[in-house]
Amino acid sequence: MEYLQLGNSQKPKPPALGIASKILRALLVIAPIAWIYSRADASAVASILASVSVPLIAVAAFLTVGNMVLQGIKWWALIRRFVSGLRLRTAVSVHLESVFYAIALPSTIAQDVVKSVMLSKSHDPAVVWAASWLGRLIGLFSLLLYSAAGALCLKSDAFNADFRVPFITAAAAIVLLCALSFSKRVTRPLGAVAAKIVPAKGWAAAKKLRDGIYAFRRERAALALAFLISAVVQLLAILCVSLTVYAVSGKFYFAECLVFVPLAEIMAVSLPLTPGSIGIRETLLALLFMRLGFSEGQVASYVTISLMLSMTRVVGGAPAAWRMIRRKKADGERRGAI
Repeated sequence: MEYLQLGNSQKPKPPALGIASKILRALLVIAPIAWIYSRADASAVASILASVSVPLIAVAAFLTVGNMVLQGIKWWALIRRFVSGLRLRTAVSVHLESVFYAIALPSTIAQDVVKSVMLSKSHDPAVVWAASWLGRLIGLFSLLLYSAAGALCLKSDAFNADFRVPFITAAAAIVLLCALSFSKRVTRPLGAVAAKIVPAKGWAAAKKLRDGIYAFRRERAALALAFLISAVVQLLAILCVSLTVYAVSGKFYFAECLVFVPLAEIMAVSLPLTPGSIGIRETLLALLFMRLGFSEGQVASYVTISLMLSMTRVVGGAPAAWRMIRRKKADGERRGAI
């Protein structure tokens, strides 16, 4: 783990600052959702939810869990080229555990950190962290492509300022991240500056991570496979939103979801403010649905179902619990043998 640890040179946050940060995050989760519900009539929401097709929501939940497994497979597809002994079952299990533990951590990026820390205990940290970073970057790139494809499916008014600004911003950010990841021409001058600012131990860790990322430049087959899996993952995620929209409105609005769901996801990932990006993602999509003419009851019903589907992440607790049981059993056998 010492490859990527930055040491304990950073001073701990004052207790008051930590408490204030937790209160702010709680408000960022509660306030938007409370605003959405405050606009809706409770009886209207109850009526809409009562009419929702249970099998349809079950399908959405199944696709959500399946997506988690596919994300673990994508991670494994990137790592296996350098860690031949890594089993698919292990990679998927670690990923599911990270999804579970990241429920209480800011942004969905937290799961990348959790699973990288977990797997780095037994495998090369540089490769593990590089694979997590590239997996996330590939996911963002595929989201951007879907958003562009959705815009082409809609009428020209889809390219208004409300779409162009976030799309161009996201595209510029992703291009910059790709350049920082793979281009030595870009990172070399920045590295010279960073070496003078970043502590020596931290810079050494960053260099090892950079070398791990550079190693993937020659692994085009692994990157292509990861992109294909990511394309399936993101399409299923968009389809889940479309199914939920159909459940509360009677229409799929698939093209609209194809345009704006990826942008909402990119923005939610980019703002590590709330646990699992809860509240941010729902608010962004609620604003979209309001523009599509949804009633306040339909919007609140969508948010309710969306929050319920997000709880499928507790599935990741199963491999975590199994690992703890096996560890306790092994510890008991070890003590009995002494």
